Amino acid sequence: MNKKIFQTVFISITMTLVLALAVSIAVFHAEYENRIESDLHAEVRLLSAVAANGIVDIGNGIVPGHRITLIASDGTVLYESERSPDGMENHLERPEVQDALQYGYGEDTRRSDTLLQDYHYAAMRLQDGNVLRVAVPADTLLSFVIDMILPMLLILIVLMIFFAWYSFKAAKRITDPLNSIDLEHPEENEDYEELSPLLYRIAKQQATIRSQIESAERTRREFSIITGNMSEGLAVVDPEARILSINRAFYELFDAQKADAGESVLAIDRSDQFSDVLFAALGGRRAETVIERPGRTLQVISSPVADDGSKTRGAVVIVIDITEKAERENLRREFTANVSHELRTPLTSISGFAELLMNGSVPQDEVRNFAKDIYDEVQRLIALVHDIMRLSRLDEGSEAEVMEKVDLSQIADEVIMRLRAKAQNADVTLSFSHEGRTELMGSESLLDEMVYNLVENAIKYNKEKGSVCVSVTGAEDKVILTVADTGIGIPDEDKDRVFERFYRVDKSRSRSSGGTGLGLSIVRHAVMFHNGTITLNSKIGEGTTISASFPAV
Repeated sequence: MNKKIFQTVFISITMTLVLALAVSIAVFHAEYENRIESDLHAEVRLLSAVAANGIVDIGNGIVPGHRITLIASDGTVLYESERSPDGMENHLERPEVQDALQYGYGEDTRRSDTLLQDYHYAAMRLQDGNVLRVAVPADTLLSFVIDMILPMLLILIVLMIFFAWYSFKAAKRITDPLNSIDLEHPEENEDYEELSPLLYRIAKQQATIRSQIESAERTRREFSIITGNMSEGLAVVDPEARILSINRAFYELFDAQKADAGESVLAIDRSDQFSDVLFAALGGRRAETVIERPGRTLQVISSPVADDGSKTRGAVVIVIDITEKAERENLRREFTANVSHELRTPLTSISGFAELLMNGSVPQDEVRNFAKDIYDEVQRLIALVHDIMRLSRLDEGSEAEVMEKVDLSQIADEVIMRLRAKAQNADVTLSFSHEGRTELMGSESLLDEMVYNLVENAIKYNKEKGSVCVSVTGAEDKVILTVADTGIGIPDEDKDRVFERFYRVDKSRSRSSGGTGLGLSIVRHAVMFHNGTITLNSKIGEGTTISASFPAV
């Protein structure tokens, strides 16, 4: 505003000044020209009077810079002050000469063909019929005007500088009171009474706007709190898929960098599945899909946002982490398939043995062997069913375990006593050591089962003349059980899966040894039940070490 006022005032003053100067120059030029013509007329009259005394007297009356010519009535040049009249052309056709011969006096301004210069001419007829002509160079008038323009331009520049300063000050005096208006309290302004109605309306509008802003801010905070604490990802986009609103979980679920508002939501995930559901919603259709990520499964649901005219104005995208649900579903399917497979194998064997016995196809001396095989398969079924029911109760927490102070080293010692015969049969050396206080709060039966499964596996998957070392150590606030063997080892790709149900590293050896594939799953549940941690280190052909750590009493 200050700039506009300055420009308006300065331009107005400058235009007025330039116009005044132009008019002054024009008036001065006209006045000066009239003065030249008047002086030239007086000079020619004076010279006409002098001409009565002869040409010599005319020459004495010449004004410096003026040219005098005496012309006969037939146009012959009798006298010329600037050059010899000999050889000069006839001047009868000159306009000023024609007017002088006809009217007694004549004037003209033109370029001289003789001297090649612009002249102002004045001619008068003498009593003897000759014509006396006086010529003044036209550039004399122009030079005078130019000489006057230069100082006037200097004056103009000085005045323009002054008026620029004055315009700036004037604009500042006008705008300073406006710039100093307190917009927080506009009704308190007293500089311009004319602005009072406007400032009153501004004050009233400000109150309304503040109220609306406070309401919008409260809504925004509430929305941010709600969406910020959601575990589901939420994003709102415009018709061009640019982000309008997005919560923290959206980035975390896609493991993406934070995007700026206005950036395309596709910068977070550019997969075809995500693009398909997004553009389906922007096209007016609800869509959903499941996107697989390393270690994570995401369900993406997109819905269009339409106005009253059913025109799509954007879309809402919700991302839900269904990893646990997908894993449970996958485990359920695997569990069902594994249980079916594990049950079918011994049942098929039992059915085959029973059928042979029923048909009498078995010799009498082999009946005892067949009966033993049936017994072994039944025992395997009983162990499998027992382990399945045990895991089911641990998963559901339906089995109330008695929590009491127990000594883990004593439990391990008793387990080793029970398994020592099995180790001798497998030609495996079994040793045990303990150190420090090894008491903890736990379920004796569950801990016994845990130690039994670990030691049994160490014996079962060992080498001939191998060894199993069991130790229980009390350290600070921890009780640590370690079972180390010199067995076949576990490949790196199987280490993360050995605690899964029915997962076997060596399936043929597991079945031949009577394993159910659930032992390490029970071990993991037992450790978790006691708020412990379990670690596994293994190398192929060198052996495996499993350690379980529990809070001490």
